[in-house]
Amino acid sequence: MLVTVNDLSTFMDVKFSLLQQDACEYVLEGLEAELEAYLGRPISVQAFEEEIRLESNHVGIPMSSFFYNTSLDTTMSPVTYTQPPTTVYLKHSPVASVTSVTVSQPQTGTTQVMTQNRDYVVRKYGIDLYRGFADDLVTIEYTAGLNDPSATRLFKLMILRAATREVQNMHDDVVGVKDLEPRNVAPMETGFLEKELMAVKRYRRVRVS
Repeated sequence: MLVTVNDLSTFMDVKFSLLQQDACEYVLEGLEAELEAYLGRPISVQAFEEEIRLESNHVGIPMSSFFYNTSLDTTMSPVTYTQPPTTVYLKHSPVASVTSVTVSQPQTGTTQVMTQNRDYVVRKYGIDLYRGFADDLVTIEYTAGLNDPSATRLFKLMILRAATREVQNMHDDVVGVKDLEPRNVAPMETGFLEKELMAVKRYRRVRVS
């Protein structure tokens, strides 16, 4: 998580009991998930794995395949292809790095490991894949998320402020029950405030269909 229970304890200058720590962890996890859902992207770099089926018209064939005894060794010259690459869009962005790309062919039962900058090129939103054929299954392991220190500080402060309101409400409710009398304390608004979300609106992922 971007914000820990210790961070919240320091921010509020409060020492939580073990039961309160568990409750705070639920609150922090929920707020981080809520913020990521609003932004449409991870707020910190995380590891993901996706499986994508290539379109029925995809054909990735190196031009060298049409020539006799031509090596595919790219140390001598770059590989050129018969068709432009297919862009594979990933669910999470911006993409920080791609760990591995494998292409499985259901017809033959074989799996090939792709080489970066030869068989595919990494983009912020996914990869441009040159290799593969129709209906092949592409497995991509990658890391993605906002890696902006200024944005991270802003997100962390937002979560701390929202968590403080939530925990304060929880504390007032518990004390009121223990005292067997209502406490004349107006409940604070839970979740993120509209003005807080407006401050991070520029980081939202916009999908164009």
